[in-house]
Amino acid sequence: MVAKYLLICFIVFLPRLVLSQVEPVDSSKSAISFEQNPYEYLLLDTTTKAENPVYKPVLGIGRGVFTFFGDVKDNYSSNPIVGRQAWLGTVSRTLNPFLKLNFEITYGKLTGNAHTPMQNLNFQSDVLIGGINLSYNFKHLIKKTSAAMPYLSLGIESFEFNSKADMYDANGKLYNYWSDGTIRNISETQGNEMNSIILYRDYKYETDLRELNIDGLGKYPQVAFAIPIDMGFELIYSQRFSVRLGATYHLTFNNNIDNVSETGTGSRKGNKHGDNFLVTYISIHYDLFSSPKLSVLEEHYSDIQFASIDAEDEDGDGVIDLWDECPETPAEIEVNSKGCPFDNDNDGFPNYLDKEIESSKNAIVNLDGVTFTEEQIIASSNPPNALITNRLCDVYPSLCREYSGIKKFRTMYMDIPEKFKPVDINNDGYISIEELNLAVDKFFDFGTNFTIEDIYELNDFFFAQ
Repeated sequence: MVAKYLLICFIVFLPRLVLSQVEPVDSSKSAISFEQNPYEYLLLDTTTKAENPVYKPVLGIGRGVFTFFGDVKDNYSSNPIVGRQAWLGTVSRTLNPFLKLNFEITYGKLTGNAHTPMQNLNFQSDVLIGGINLSYNFKHLIKKTSAAMPYLSLGIESFEFNSKADMYDANGKLYNYWSDGTIRNISETQGNEMNSIILYRDYKYETDLRELNIDGLGKYPQVAFAIPIDMGFELIYSQRFSVRLGATYHLTFNNNIDNVSETGTGSRKGNKHGDNFLVTYISIHYDLFSSPKLSVLEEHYSDIQFASIDAEDEDGDGVIDLWDECPETPAEIEVNSKGCPFDNDNDGFPNYLDKEIESSKNAIVNLDGVTFTEEQIIASSNPPNALITNRLCDVYPSLCREYSGIKKFRTMYMDIPEKFKPVDINNDGYISIEELNLAVDKFFDFGTNFTIEDIYELNDFFFAQ
């Protein structure tokens, strides 16, 4: 009865849960577009991305216990963790962050042993089950993912059974159940107690119940369908490895697993409900084929071939850029192991620029690498006298302006290009370092229309003014 209620609830609510996942994408909520700033890709995007399902199969294997709920029940049928062993195999595939499609196979033995004053029946059946089910992990409702997530699944399956009974002992003698609870070699009649021999069951199920045809059912099909209702918890240990603890109730459409049905008579008279069973299990699941999950930093640079970058040699001097201490060396210039042009006299000027390759050691050289003469050194050490500040206007009157009756030396700056005039906040005709830094900050905050080329040009103008 409980299984039927679960089945009804699952059928009613599953379509709503699936449809609720399909949401239109709102383009207005997207990040700043490339039309606003074409260099947005330079910034590391740390925005949390929606979880994308992995469409690789996940393999699982498990072990469980069968509990039979039919007309012939075991004494332990009320204990879901005691019973015959079952083996499970699973191949799962993610459909979206909330749903998984599972292909499952289960093998084991179903048994029933009823030994009461009204009924003495037993059976054992090898069961092979194969089916498909849809699993929901409640991430739609549980926003914060934890290490233990509940799940619920519903599916359809077929199963094959072959029921046999233990009716004879090891010596081939038929079991006769007496009212005193013993099993003897002859039927119970008054006065034959002394002629009977007590037998003991060997629990070897040797008699094919379908071939026995006790209730006249003939060779009924031994393949049937069922609806598996599965629930439990998945313990997530890593991106690839998880463990499931759960129980699957198999709601069958067959009443002949124990060979007792409503068609029987006497102690063999059963109900007309299906022979259902439960599998309580633990299984391990491993994602063998999916790529490892990348961090935000790894995702940002996932399309960059670092191996090729490491091997780049931009100036073609034979020393890769990673170790080149003198990048942009002109073509066909001989360099040392560090990528720097040779400088025979160690005066700081490479041979190809040095107009005096063999300058003496510790010589003072000019910008052409030529040694200064003694007269040049003396002249450079005695610069002409500088003007006193308050006499600048007397010497260079054309460079002075008069402010409130006082002459002041006019500072000479380069004219600011029209597109950079907004950077000059105080309108003094000069772009200061503070104004330059503010313009660069606005660029990276997407608060300006400048391009990266404009920023480079502004920087060059600042040092040239």
